[in-house]
This record gives sequence, structure tokens and C-alpha cells, in this order.
Amino acid sequence: MYAYIKGEIADLSEDNLVLECNNIGYNIRIPLSVAQRLPGIGAFVKIYTYTSVREDAFQLFGFLSKDDLEIYKKLIAVNGIGPPKGRSVFCRQ
Repeated sequence: MYAYIKGEIADLSEDNLVLECNNIGYNIRIPLSVAQRLPGIGAFVKIYTYTSVREDAFQLFGFLSKDDLEIYKKLIAVNGIGPPKGRSVFCRQ
């Protein structure tokens, strides 16, 4: 749905990013490896996103590069690994 979102980091934790773009705060789930490489709150970044839509949830998962996003998509294509689990095992230095 969204290829990427470019904006200001409004909030950041080890598994979640709130990215403000045009006065909208996007809640984006991120792997720990992404959180460790992000600049601090107030910095501007471009986050490549994967949109997961399920009956009970609508979630965005974010990565710092197109290559990382493509690796993640291949990872979650494996039977038994969905978007949340794929995020937790994704590690890219």
C-alpha cells in the first residue's frame, strides 16, 4: 500500500517507530536492527514499508532500505513465518 514514508521521528522504541508526515503520525513496527541504526527523535528519515492487513489488524513494518524490505518479504513468504514473527527474527547489520 505505502512504498515508503518520509518524515520526522516523533517517537522511537526498540520495536516501534512513530513517523510524522504531514501532521499524521504513522505507527511502524521495526526490527531491533533498524531501531539501533535510526537517528534520534526529531531527525528526518525515509522508511520503506510493508503493509500487513488481517481481519483483526492493519500494521506497517518498516526498513531503512529497499534491499532490507525485499529480504523481509522473502522471509515472510516462508510457510509459518508471518509479518510479526519475520520482524522479530530479521537482523541486518
